[in-house]
Amino acid sequence: MRPDAQANAAISILDSFLVGENLNSVLSRWAKNNRYAGSSDRESIRNIVFDILRVKKTFTRILEKEKQPLNGRALVFLYSVFYSLPLNDIFTGRKYGPDKLNIYEREFSGVAMEKNGKGFEIVDNIPDFLLDEFKSSLGSKFNNIMRLLERRAPVSIRVNALKSDISSILKILSLEGLEGKKSKEVRYGIEIIGNPRRLKQIKAFKDGYFEVQDLHSQKIIEELPINEHTKILDYCAGAGGKILSIASLLKGNGEFFIHDVDERKLIEADLRAERAGVKLKRLTIENLQKHYSAYDYILADVPCSGSGAWRRNPQQKWRITPASLKEILKRQIVILNEVKDLIKKNGFLFYITCSLLKMENEEVIDRFLIENQNFHLFNKRNVIIDKDGDGFFCAMIQKKN
Repeated sequence: MRPDAQANAAISILDSFLVGENLNSVLSRWAKNNRYAGSSDRESIRNIVFDILRVKKTFTRILEKEKQPLNGRALVFLYSVFYSLPLNDIFTGRKYGPDKLNIYEREFSGVAMEKNGKGFEIVDNIPDFLLDEFKSSLGSKFNNIMRLLERRAPVSIRVNALKSDISSILKILSLEGLEGKKSKEVRYGIEIIGNPRRLKQIKAFKDGYFEVQDLHSQKIIEELPINEHTKILDYCAGAGGKILSIASLLKGNGEFFIHDVDERKLIEADLRAERAGVKLKRLTIENLQKHYSAYDYILADVPCSGSGAWRRNPQQKWRITPASLKEILKRQIVILNEVKDLIKKNGFLFYITCSLLKMENEEVIDRFLIENQNFHLFNKRNVIIDKDGDGFFCAMIQKKN
């Protein structure tokens, strides 16, 4: 696809997002309806859309100041100016491309170019209602993290120690034309340098030799005090990334259980486990009732704002509301209370979020410990978002009796 056709596709997708449609659904629908577009085209269009959403507030403020409508074309136009892209190659007026620049757009782009892109006001690209909470939670790190949230997330993989090792996977990546670098932070992590688009297409991935997983997600799991030959339950398992990481670290020596309130998510966990050579046992709500005091470790990777991963999923930050965040906070406490009786004496509950906000992290744990005196805080860890990975919080809570 030509650059102008990619831009036009991004405009259409953004228009759908702006009227409230789910972005992932819109992207899937566009790909289904435009099968001529190759994987590289789909990736380029997705990158345009995500790059724009990471700094949507910056562009929205400009449009408000200029009294211009907020729509997909306006966002793609400002994105093109912001990154000094050749406007005449994008707004071509050709078939499948956007219309040519109008008078206002030509005048605006001329002024912006004269300022060398410095005419864009620096704003904090997070919802207004969360600004004070972010500043309180992040302190002196606030400005740096705001800038990081505007950039693309790094891509990394976790080598499955049950099937392979770092050096073997690095060789495979090289043969596939991909460049990787062993992480200094985690035992089985590899940073992917350059375009990671083909990672999930290579045989080693399909055979379960590695998984795509954020380095900081790997770090959180590596620091958990988990022993072999124990029973471990991932209560909010989703697609199973963290329990599979644990199974790899333990070389499969343990019993691994998964549960999720949305059992459809566990289909992906089962597929990944089969690929990785890990046996996962599913627990339904009904048979959970038979498992009181059954587990040595319970992982509660709870629903949250996702703020530590917003550069990876920038659409999330523009969908969250005060009302939805309030419901998330309620659900976090509910989950802790649901799992507390499933833990053995002296067992551990690991409360994990990918949130940067204290109201979802320390404050939730403080409340739980006040209400449950038979638990105590063993350790807690904030892994702050940086160039290498996303932001995570983990509280390790031990049951006394």
